[in-house]
Amino acid sequence: MKANLLTILLSVLFIIPINAATEKRGTHFHMQRLLMKKGASTRSTPDFSITVEDKNNTLAIIFQSPLPNAEVSITDSNGNTVINEPHISIYEGKVLYIHAPNAYPYMIEITSPSMDVSGEITQEISL
Repeated sequence: MKANLLTILLSVLFIIPINAATEKRGTHFHMQRLLMKKGASTRSTPDFSITVEDKNNTLAIIFQSPLPNAEVSITDSNGNTVINEPHISIYEGKVLYIHAPNAYPYMIEITSPSMDVSGEITQEISL
């Protein structure tokens, strides 16, 4: 009897976390345009990357590339401005947060003297 109870208890402890792991939602960043401004002088090809993480009902946008003197604007699916940061220096590791994200897709636009970047943050639900 004790062996059956122990087997049931162990199977429940292992099955519940495995089932919960399959219902995670993720976010995906899709970069639509990366445009060089006319007259901008760079010594290398433009390479700009962003990582997006969705943890604990907060969307974290992590910049992986530096971009000085930029303006960052993020709008939700209804066209409401969620973040508007004029004249900031983007450095590697800088993070912007959106609390309680629920209006996917988010549009992100970054304007700087050297390049314009626009993209879309969409939600993926894995089953």
